[in-house]
Amino acid sequence: MSPEATQLTTNNSSIQGSPDGPRGRESDFPPPPFELPESIVSRKSSQSAMSEAVQMSKSPGLIRRLSNRASQFAGRRRQSSTTAMSREHSNGPVIIRRRSDSTNTAPDGGRGALFCDSDSDFNVEVPQEVCYSLMDGNRDFPSTTASIGSSTVPASSPAPGPVIPHILLQGTQMIKVTKKKKKMLMFVLEKEAAKVTWDKSRPSKSFYIDDIKDIRAGVDARNYRQEFGVAATDESRFFSIVYAVPDKQHGRAQKVMHLIAGDEQTFDLWTTTLDAISKHRQDLMASLSSFHDKAVRAYWRNEMNKLFPDKAHSEDDELIDIVGVERLCRSLHIHGSSAYLRQRFDQADVSRSGRLNFVEFQEFVRLMKRREDVKAIYMEIATDVEKGITMETFFDFLRTVQNEDVEVDLKYWKDVFTKFARRSKSKDQITVDGEVPRMNEAALSSYFISTFNVPLKAQPAQYTLDRPLNEYYISSSHNTYLLGRQVAGQSSVEAYISALNRGCRCVEVDCWNGSDGQPVVMHGHTLTSQVSFADVMSTISKYAFVKSPYPLWISLEVHCNPAQQAVMAEIIKQTCGSKLVTEPLDDVTDRMPTPSQLMYRILVKVKKPKSHEDPVVMEGVTGRNRGTSLSSPYIRPLQLDNSTISAGLLPPSPYSSRARMMKAGKYSGSEGPDSLSSSTSDSESFTEDANRSRDKKHKTSNIVKVLGELGVYSAGLKFTGFNTPESKSYNHIFSFMENTFDKNSRTTEDKRAISHHNMRYMMRVYPNGWRVASTNFDPLKYWRRGVQMVALNWQTYDLGMQMNDAMFAGGIDQSGYVEKPVDLRQIKMIPTPQGSGEKHVKLERKNVNFSIDVISAQQLMRPKNLPANRSVDPYIEVEVYHADEKTKENKGVVGQGGLDASGKDGSSGLGTPHKRRTQIFRENGFNPVFDKKFNFALTTKFPDLVFIRFIVKCSQDGSIYNDKPPLATYTAKLSSLKQGYRTLPLFDSNGDQFLFSTLFCRIKIDPMTSVYVDGPETSPVETNGVFRSIRQTVFSRTPMSPKLSMDSVTNKVTTNSNHNFDSIVQKSSSISASVTKL
Repeated sequence: MSPEATQLTTNNSSIQGSPDGPRGRESDFPPPPFELPESIVSRKSSQSAMSEAVQMSKSPGLIRRLSNRASQFAGRRRQSSTTAMSREHSNGPVIIRRRSDSTNTAPDGGRGALFCDSDSDFNVEVPQEVCYSLMDGNRDFPSTTASIGSSTVPASSPAPGPVIPHILLQGTQMIKVTKKKKKMLMFVLEKEAAKVTWDKSRPSKSFYIDDIKDIRAGVDARNYRQEFGVAATDESRFFSIVYAVPDKQHGRAQKVMHLIAGDEQTFDLWTTTLDAISKHRQDLMASLSSFHDKAVRAYWRNEMNKLFPDKAHSEDDELIDIVGVERLCRSLHIHGSSAYLRQRFDQADVSRSGRLNFVEFQEFVRLMKRREDVKAIYMEIATDVEKGITMETFFDFLRTVQNEDVEVDLKYWKDVFTKFARRSKSKDQITVDGEVPRMNEAALSSYFISTFNVPLKAQPAQYTLDRPLNEYYISSSHNTYLLGRQVAGQSSVEAYISALNRGCRCVEVDCWNGSDGQPVVMHGHTLTSQVSFADVMSTISKYAFVKSPYPLWISLEVHCNPAQQAVMAEIIKQTCGSKLVTEPLDDVTDRMPTPSQLMYRILVKVKKPKSHEDPVVMEGVTGRNRGTSLSSPYIRPLQLDNSTISAGLLPPSPYSSRARMMKAGKYSGSEGPDSLSSSTSDSESFTEDANRSRDKKHKTSNIVKVLGELGVYSAGLKFTGFNTPESKSYNHIFSFMENTFDKNSRTTEDKRAISHHNMRYMMRVYPNGWRVASTNFDPLKYWRRGVQMVALNWQTYDLGMQMNDAMFAGGIDQSGYVEKPVDLRQIKMIPTPQGSGEKHVKLERKNVNFSIDVISAQQLMRPKNLPANRSVDPYIEVEVYHADEKTKENKGVVGQGGLDASGKDGSSGLGTPHKRRTQIFRENGFNPVFDKKFNFALTTKFPDLVFIRFIVKCSQDGSIYNDKPPLATYTAKLSSLKQGYRTLPLFDSNGDQFLFSTLFCRIKIDPMTSVYVDGPETSPVETNGVFRSIRQTVFSRTPMSPKLSMDSVTNKVTTNSNHNFDSIVQKSSSISASVTKL
């Protein structure tokens, strides 16, 4: 499927996009009168998965055996009556639910227009690259954006809600299908509560319409129909509803309900009505939260109808008191103090009667809409505050503050300004010919929250990824088939759909023998459920390129017998068809191809098949052990005395003169010791020791040829050292469990060996098996070693997953492929000048300086268990993560401003962020203004691996900071952030984006500068050896040698005794340090 047909997703794994596009029917129901329920929503956020990750990291790693009795209830959570009642009669959702099922009419992202001045629509012609970025709700933009430039967002208040057929309110009988049985039940749609129930005596037997994530029918639900044994004749009446359910211990879980309607008419009524209600409630909530004029009028009319149900009255009698106003604010999740609301109420109450008429109520709304933080910016920008901002002034602001390149598409920005300027005028104002258009304060506020002011860089309309696959980080998933915990979670194709819709480019499939001769997917030796391998492959093939056109990897962990392996191979070929890579590309037979060469292609990663033949290995240079040769396939290098040097040209080191053997890892895979002789897990550890490695040298794989041959560019190998012949095959891949990797990468030699290997070849690292709650590690540990596939548990939105989302969020990174830093792709060196007397080479580092102004927050949610008589007391924390190890010489990030909340010594490093805090803003979760500036400075080897995490927290008493789970978070890679004033989206602990909660910040990033530090001390003998080896081998390299950087070719620098080091640095600004200190 082409990207143009893509339906993109939020950060939550659950919102699905069907590559087939919408196929639903238009509703024939006439619109009903506009009506709003009156009660209040009390949202209870679950415990953060991040805190759980911390606890799990302290686990002894033992998985307790569950009794048969316990296994019956593993993974099940009943929703409490209290929780259910707290959501009755909701005005609308607080989480973005982007739907993309076969009856899809829901908005893409549900972006409301927060505090927009008018209901006029904007039809700005947005460039394709901007559209692509803006539609990606899980990455780029806040939910509280104006409707400008997006046809999926209502610029005005939503149309009157759909009529609910009376028969659904009374209830209809449908068959509920499970694996164990089929049962006829009465399903009732409760209008006021906006939920569906099938047992009123049990609150858990229901789901809220706001929690519906997807409705599948027809072809989209066929795999479920076949799995549950439903006849093909029932397909036209069979549908599946994917919905979220609260889980007290593990956040938001997901369920799928399968139903068979009695007839096609009932089927149509349920699918179209649920979809229409879901869409309308999301639009309604966005419009009310934005105080659209029509929505405000509708709310006023609703209140008056309640006061005068059947009474004749005049407009003068229509008044609303403070109680009605507070009810409105609570239902819209405006969590401000009563004093704040009373102050605004009194300002609007011109008559001093204690009640507001409609005109005064409109003034109250205007006062609530006004943002003091934007007012200050407007006063600074506008040359004439009364008249407004001219186009010239606006463009100057875009260039100097927002760092936008206006000249690239001047017409586009002119259209944007014109639309906002038009919004500055009321409908009854007459435009005078020749009048200079201007933007007023409200229009500027609308711009800041619009889709034209996203926080992340947009994806270009066209681009290529033309480096070999091994030179990219690849967005990768572990145990992709699981929706929950890896010990007792549910296996489902839904997990694959969600991961692929979020941009995952490497999914994992654990294959086991099925009882009927057909392989199944599950987590072996656990209580997880299983799903058909054929269904998994069909789903992967269907959704493979919904989000990204670049190649998808299928990582197979095979535990099947030979017969079922052959079945697997046949299924893969049938489901993937021509997309499957079954042989090397014509022009790429001895090296890894580029992502652009493999667009819309599927790669299989599987262990190398049975073979007694010696592997084909590229010969090294005569007379030299090329155990560390990490070459790449492009051009033959020029001989330069001072230039980028291929890893393949490094001299033998003490650790490369022998077959490099690592320490023992007890088990070779995530499953522990395999109990099946046919197990062929590709997830291998480092070898135990040299002797065992030699003993196993000729042990063959248990993968059959017909399956193993599918691993064209990713043949999994058992690790026996970096110098073995097999480890020099261009298409091999090593897979390591995190614990084994960590144990065997402690010394400098080990780290260097791993990094050198990953410059030329592929590697995958996955979480430990003892992470029973499917928590994640810190991916920076492995990215800094050049590991391409850092596989995470995507179902858990903890810190690791947040950083992974940020890694692939901006610009071309949304492809699922991120080019590795140059120091992890090739070795660059600047030797010590002759005659300097120094014994150190110089290593290049980058000075990174940036500032973040945390200005304000908007409509924050209440935390769990906050007393009803308490308001929100928020504060903001900003964390900076980087990939450099903490040393005595380098304490990492240096910060200024606010309160330092870092570690005891104030230092930061890998796994230890630098953290700063704002003050606590008492009793205002609606529009707290922090106005706190933070400055950060960092000297780093990996400037592209710096991450910023924004955390919204709540004080328990209004004066004390705490370590409670955050209310919301947002994580971004520094290199992906756009500068200037940006509105940031916020996500809950499950990765769901809030519909209207945002942060408003200013970001400023200074140009990076280089600094050169002393590298490891070397002896003259070693130094001479380096260049002697270079001279001997530079012209005898194989075609697989890595390409020299263009900088090194165009910036030739010669070294002689007449040049001091400073002059060399000036002439080689683009040439990095010597052998990288790893």
